[in-house]
Formats: sequence, C-alpha cells, structure tokens
Amino acid sequence: MPDAEAAAAVPDPAGGHAADANCPAWWSVVWPAKEAPPDAWRLQRLDCGSEGGWKGGLPQPKNGPCGVLAVVHAFILAEQHTRAPSEVELTPEAVAKVILKILQGCRPDADGAPFRLVRPKTKGAYGPEDELEFTELADQDAASKEIQARIGDFQGPGGVIDLVYSAIFTRGIDLVRTEALSEGGELPLVPKAFSCWLCSMELMSLLLRGQAAGNVGAFHADSSPNLSWDGFNTVGLLSRKEKEQGIPIADALKSPKTPVWILHGGDHFTVAWAQSAPPQDVGAKFTLHQWNGLPPGGPRLAEMSITAVKGTISGALREPPKFYKPEPGEIDEIVQADPNDKANFPGQYRKWRYEAMLAWDRPDLQGEPRPEGVPPEPKFDQEDARYQREGPWRCRLCYDRRFQTMDFSLVPAESPDACPKCDKPRKECGWSLWLPFADLPPNRQASVMDQHAKKIEPILWTKWPDAEVVDAAGGLLPDC
Repeated sequence: MPDAEAAAAVPDPAGGHAADANCPAWWSVVWPAKEAPPDAWRLQRLDCGSEGGWKGGLPQPKNGPCGVLAVVHAFILAEQHTRAPSEVELTPEAVAKVILKILQGCRPDADGAPFRLVRPKTKGAYGPEDELEFTELADQDAASKEIQARIGDFQGPGGVIDLVYSAIFTRGIDLVRTEALSEGGELPLVPKAFSCWLCSMELMSLLLRGQAAGNVGAFHADSSPNLSWDGFNTVGLLSRKEKEQGIPIADALKSPKTPVWILHGGDHFTVAWAQSAPPQDVGAKFTLHQWNGLPPGGPRLAEMSITAVKGTISGALREPPKFYKPEPGEIDEIVQADPNDKANFPGQYRKWRYEAMLAWDRPDLQGEPRPEGVPPEPKFDQEDARYQREGPWRCRLCYDRRFQTMDFSLVPAESPDACPKCDKPRKECGWSLWLPFADLPPNRQASVMDQHAKKIEPILWTKWPDAEVVDAAGGLLPDC
C-alpha cells in the first residue's frame, strides 16, 4: 500500500512547480496553485442535498467541479434515463456503481493494475501540506466493497476531490501527465479561469473513458478522424465551442449509446437526456430533460420540447468556409432585429422582423465566384411592398461608409426621395428592407439565431441543426 510520502516522490510534471516540504510534486498535475482547493471543491457533495428539490439531481452551490458532477450524473442517468424524472434516484448504491465504473476505466492495461482509493488522512484536510491515505485493491470485487464502505465520504463534503484523486492515482500520475499533454493538451487538470478552479477536458476525458487525452474533437491534428472515443461513449458530449471555434465534436460523443449528453456551455457543464432515443427524421418532435445544479440558473430541472426542423447530424463535416461575392439583390448584411418586435416577443427571435441591406454591384469587393452546383442565394426586389417601412429610412451607400464618416443616422422622413448626406436619389443609393424571420435565407436565419439564441440552443443545434427549442412549461429556456 503506497503512502503519502511515496506519492510525493512522483516526478514533477513538465512545467509544474517542484516539490517542496509543503507541496508534493504531483500537486501541479492536478491543481493551479499551491493552496487548498476552494470551498467549491472542498464542500461539494455527491448527493441530492438536504434542502429538498429534485431527488435525482446534484446541487452545485459554487462554480468549479461541475464537470465531475456532470460525469457522475450522466453515468447514473445512463442507467435510469427511461424512468420518469420523478423516479430518478441518486442512491448510495447508484453513486458507488458509477465510481467503480470510472475507476475500472482508469486502470492501466497492464495485468494486475490495482484500484487506488484516495482520501485525506485527516477528514476535510485537502491542502498541499496535508497527507493522503491510499488503499490499493487488487480486483473489482474488493474495490466495489471498499467503495460501498466509504460511500459516505464520497457523497459528503470533498467527495469530488476523493473521486478525482482516486481516478488519477489508479491511472498513474506519470501516465495521466503524458496523456494530458498529448495533442496540445495542457495541465493542470483543474485550471483557474474566471477566478474559479474549473474542470478541463483532460479531466473530463479521464473520468469518462479512463484516459486523460483531452481531444474530444472529430479530428486529430493531422486531420485524420478521431476514433479514439469509439466504444467509450456510454454518454455523449455536445459543446458550444463547436459553434464558436468551428471544431466538430467526435461522432461517437454526438451519438452515444444512451440518449444522455453532457452539455458544455463554455465555462459550465450540465446534463441533458431523453427517456428514449430521439427520432432522426426531419421535423421529428421529442422531449429533452436538463439538469443544472448551479445558481443563479439552478438548481433547476427543465423539460424542453424539441422540433428537429432539419433532422439530426450524423458524421462530422470539415470544409473551410468560403466567401462568395454576393450578387445584386442578395442580402448583403443584417443590420438589426426590430426593437419593437424584441420588446413584444422577448427571446422569440423567430417572430421578429430584421432590417436587411441588399447587395449591389461592387467591383471593389473580392470574393470567390459561386461554382456550378452550389445553389444560388435568394434575391429580393428592392421595391417589394411587403418589406417597406414608412418614415425615416437608412441609405445603403451611407451605411456602407458609416465607419469612415462615423455617421449612423437615418435619413429623415422629410426626405423620402433622396439622401441629403450622399446627395443621391433614393433609387440609386438603395435602402434597407424589413424581412420577417421566415423570409430570410437559411444562412441568414442561422446567423441571427446564433446571435440571439439562448445559450443552450446553439449547443443543441450541433446535434439537431436549427431545431426549435422551447420550454415545455412555457417559461424561459434553462441556462447551461
């Protein structure tokens, strides 16, 4: 059985601080500073709490360990997702089973690699100077019994740290370090950002599949398909970063074995699930449940009604975006959503009208010509009566030069036929139109949706493109 002194003798990771009398060398693999983890970690529990609320959820008082909670919760839901939410339970037996599953996955391939359960020698003492207690167990039966014996510790304050330590030392600190730094990964496993100690994708990967390699994308750095998640996708992952950075998530994570997904909102992880596999047909309707344990958006169990207007994504596409020079009559730019519509239908961007500028013939604008076989963009008539608006109007030529002139004003209603700023007739300079969402071309719809959607919507769109997502109870969509 290793002791704290033996653990402290582990070689220092690349780039980490050296061991000293008050800080073991492995510390910098895990934590971002030579100090005790904050209360968000030390006080976090792995149970439903004692303040009422949904018995199937993990409340999270402070931001930080959300990734660990999401993995544990997702694995529990993988076993119970067919139940009505009111019947989901976080029993000690269910949590113990998940902990065993995580640690079983972390065991190296070498024959006889032991389970290592880790906790502080002094309960609640998680500082770098505090000693740890290690328990080695040779097989799954012994590990299961020991996990059940100490499930009160795992579910009590600091249990998330005990789970993280047990996973890391079962895997082996050197192997964790090597895997985490592969493919451009970084350490520590818990970086500091936004004044919080957060969960990295390397830590998420360790807990989800027993390997700390944090590439959850569909491709490796050499552009070859990332198939490393195949077989390790009991639950899935959908991430906002796919929309923000254009990096698709691995196919296996988008299409997991169970209809349970961890949702990555950028700085927070939540969990969503369906009671049965959602249909893949265009226009299919189904229900997703989502749990967010973190204030101010949570603790909240939400039910969302989904309409998959374009069906389901299967397989990652990787084509660099191309800019085709817009032709006269195509929409060149969306200026804004109608302020009155936004006030009358808050958050319901599909009910808004949008101010749009049409393109005109511009020899100075460069762009790749649209090749044959690529559908042309819809063209609009500048004079179309459906899209006109009386009163002050926006000159197209002056709007194009607005950052040069710093003049953003409208042409007053008293000058309906000419723009006094550019001294051109209205029909020559052009003006903005007002189009309802339904009349916008698909690419423009996607653009305004990304701009105005609730945070959870673009995440779900990485699986169900442009799906209509509404709160089943008629309220606001949940945070994530």
